[in-house]
Amino acid sequence: MATIRDVARLAGVSVATVSHVVNGTHYVSPELRQRVLEAIEALNYRPNRLARALSRKAVPLLALVVPDISNPYWSCVARAVQDVVDRNGYSVIVCSTDGLLQREVRFLQSLSGWISGLILHAYHVTHEHIDPYMGEGVAVVIIGDFMAGHDQPRTWDHVRGDNEGGAQAAVEHLISLGHRRIAFIQGPAGTPSSTRRLTGFRRALERAGLPVLEELVVPGSYTREAGRAGTERLLAMPEPPTAVFCANDLIALGALEAAQQLGWQVPRDLSIVGFDDIDEAARARPPLTTIRQPPQHLGAVAAELLMERLSGRVEPRHTVLEFSLVVRESTAPPKPTAGR
Repeated sequence: MATIRDVARLAGVSVATVSHVVNGTHYVSPELRQRVLEAIEALNYRPNRLARALSRKAVPLLALVVPDISNPYWSCVARAVQDVVDRNGYSVIVCSTDGLLQREVRFLQSLSGWISGLILHAYHVTHEHIDPYMGEGVAVVIIGDFMAGHDQPRTWDHVRGDNEGGAQAAVEHLISLGHRRIAFIQGPAGTPSSTRRLTGFRRALERAGLPVLEELVVPGSYTREAGRAGTERLLAMPEPPTAVFCANDLIALGALEAAQQLGWQVPRDLSIVGFDDIDEAARARPPLTTIRQPPQHLGAVAAELLMERLSGRVEPRHTVLEFSLVVRESTAPPKPTAGR
């Protein structure tokens, strides 16, 4: 690729003159300007916008760091972020960490010095990881429950769903239908969202005077595979549950597949509830009862907060988004005798 020095050499002018023509920062005589433009066209020179922006301390580049962009939830978040920042003249890089600490840290290191703003959902990193790489000039928005047990960011913007409240509402729905033996397939162990959803699950049972049976709390991850494996384990029990609350919709879709493959009818034999209301939840057979916290809304709010920060707002904002219970056809009262 041609450089600014190549253009200057061909036009017979200084690098500074080429820079003034490209950026419009200083008067250049018509003759010299024409020579520079002809050299630019001949060499197909394309100015490095990022380098110019760095020199002005106004980088038009942002980053979105999430656990798994293949998860439809995070794909929707990314699209919403892109739509907002594009309207404001920014571009966004999307990074997928797979929920690994080393990848979270590596992306922070790699992005340091190259971006004006960061939207981050992390499972592991804390202030101590982020502060050294995101200086005072970088706007940061945390999405989701904050990392590693911290209550909320100290100086950054923060937007999240109500994971505890949503999980409690999901389980209370099952209890209201008459279910008493309710299982929970968790998300990744130790992650803030899964931990809070477990808290909501426990709270709903305790408030209803029902025991929390640890054998019905199954470890998992935010994948269909975890839903299938967890459901196979639960339905193999001598006394299987009559209902399963899943930590997200992908788990619930996997649970639905496993139950049907084993000959169980949903919801006649087993009720299933998910969390998030991704598009596929409504298209499942039967359509999935779930907790709706629209990823598009989360992404848009996070991006708008970032734009406000980049426009000069100083005080951090902490926003909790509302959820709603969407009742579809995957839940029903339990049969008089549980099981197939």
